[in-house]
Amino acid sequence: MDTSVTGEITTVYWALDGGIHHAKCGRRMVLQARHPEELDFSCLTCVESVKLPLSVVSRIPVAT
Repeated sequence: MDTSVTGEITTVYWALDGGIHHAKCGRRMVLQARHPEELDFSCLTCVESVKLPLSVVSRIPVAT
């Protein structure tokens, strides 16, 4: 079984300031935890968390 993730990343984006921002509110996210295969981010504005597998970090869209 192929477990790779191929969907589009819509929860976060790389902002021009170099940080990862929350797509819902546009605010910069804070890295809360780093696991061997996953990063946990938190939005201090929305109080939401986003878990990103390391395998998708290179596919996070960049703001234009």
